[in-house]
Amino acid sequence: MIRRSIRLVWTGAVLAFLAYVLFFVQLGERSAFGHLMRVINTDEAQELGREVSAATERIAKRIGDQVHDATEPPAVDAGASEVPEAVADSLGGIVGHSYVREDRLEAAREEQTQ
Repeated sequence: MIRRSIRLVWTGAVLAFLAYVLFFVQLGERSAFGHLMRVINTDEAQELGREVSAATERIAKRIGDQVHDATEPPAVDAGASEVPEAVADSLGGIVGHSYVREDRLEAAREEQTQ
């Protein structure tokens, strides 16, 4: 508990020091923040921002298309939902409606107990 509090205070002090240096310590004519803002406002940086934004939109669209294609149901049923007649006929006594199966099980239990 105390160790956690000390770590929190230390982290806060380091962050406060970094913020002070960023905004108030002069590096030549301006602070680090002032220099950063001047760099951001250049035409090259603005163009870079537009290009990164366009590339991000293209990547997001491509990923969205891939997700849509992956989650789309198949156009043609592979036959997994259809049971061949020969199999259905051979399983006729085993597979069926659940209520019918329960009735058969109960009847079989009654026969065994008698």
